[in-house]
Parts: sequence; structure tokens; C-alpha cells
Amino acid sequence: MNRIQGLILLALGAFLLFLAGTPATGFEIFRPKVGPTGEKHRPVVIAIDAQREFGDGTLWKIYVRASDPDGDLDKIQVTFSASPGMYAPDLFVLPKSQRKEVNGAILVWARLNGDGSTDDIYGKVEIRAEDRAGNLSEPKKLQFTVQEYGMYDEFVPPSGFDRNVVLGQVEFPLETSSSTGKS
Repeated sequence: MNRIQGLILLALGAFLLFLAGTPATGFEIFRPKVGPTGEKHRPVVIAIDAQREFGDGTLWKIYVRASDPDGDLDKIQVTFSASPGMYAPDLFVLPKSQRKEVNGAILVWARLNGDGSTDDIYGKVEIRAEDRAGNLSEPKKLQFTVQEYGMYDEFVPPSGFDRNVVLGQVEFPLETSSSTGKS
């Protein structure tokens, strides 16, 4: 078998794994949507909370509590919005142990993309839960500020949130106006 034939077989195998919904990389992002749909089957984001002002380069924690009436929670979607715009949702797949309820922190490395800019970022984060059937929860939102010389995330969540569980991590795509060329 020559090199080209080997690459074709490798690509074909990856494609077949994708179609079958089998996790080729350890994640099950491309699973088929299964389960009941409709209003009474929607997951619910019960509460979110986080420190509202923190510094550039901080590991920021967004605490989330969510549940699903059918016990088939699948993903948490995190969408950031700030000037200059809204960013595509980042998502992560929940482990099988957290299908009925989730309670813990989403980790975000808050790093501004401003090439040494001193601009603060004023933004919002929106959290939604999705179940295996594709039902989406209503969003929960909170506002935040990232400062060049702000403090670290020292937030202690109120009772009801589990401080010791990390649900996953997401990207922080926010840019200052100096990095985008806008003012």
C-alpha cells in the first residue's frame, strides 16, 4: 500500500467514526440527537454566579447549577459578548455522571487579546444547557469586567454551588478595541 492509499483509508476511517457517532478523540460531540423533545423536556439552568470584576490573565470560575427532567443533560454552552461583538458559543460535553444534575465551576482563562492594551473589557456571559435530544434551556446571563490590573478570582459562591467540582473549561475570545483596530 502506498502513502496516498494509506491516507485515504485513514480519512475514510475517521469519516465513518464521525458518522457512527463514535468518539474518535475521546469526546462525544457529534452524537446523534436522541430522546424526547418539547417544552416539558427542556433542561433548566437553575443559577449561575461568578466574580464580576477580575484581572487580565486570571483563571475565572463561573459557577453553574442545571438539571434535566429526563436525566439526559449533554452539553453546557457558554457564549461571551462584548464590544466589538458576540462570539460563537463554546461548549463542552458533560460526563455521564452528570446527566440529571450539574453543579460546579466552568474554568475560563481570562486573557485579553490586546497586545499590551490598557482597555477594560465590559462583557456578558450567557450559559445554556442542552440535552441529548437537542432541547435547550433558557439562558442565564451575567455581566463582568476584565481589567488590565484587576484582582484574581477569589469569589466564594453562595451556598448551593459546589466549589470542588470542575465541569469543564471554555475559551475566552474577547479582544480589546486596540487589538481589532476599532476605537
